[in-house]
Amino acid sequence: MSELDVALRRLEQALDTAEAAIGRALDAADAARAKEQELTAFADDRIRLSELLDVSAAQAETAQASREEIGRRLDAAIAAVEGVLAEATD
Repeated sequence: MSELDVALRRLEQALDTAEAAIGRALDAADAARAKEQELTAFADDRIRLSELLDVSAAQAETAQASREEIGRRLDAAIAAVEGVLAEATD
């Protein structure tokens, strides 16, 4: 084997090594990009869920206020009916 053949073989090995390193670097960059996209999606989901929670909390407060108002009205109606019944039995 001539010196040129040896040099060409070493060059080919070096190119193969460099190509493999570039492939690993590209794979790592793709993985990092995928993780970044996943984190962005998680952040977007968190914002959306937070907004939904705020809406749900407001709806719960409104429902509670409605239940309290209904309770007051029922108590007043019951008192009125009891008053009418008490007058009728007197």
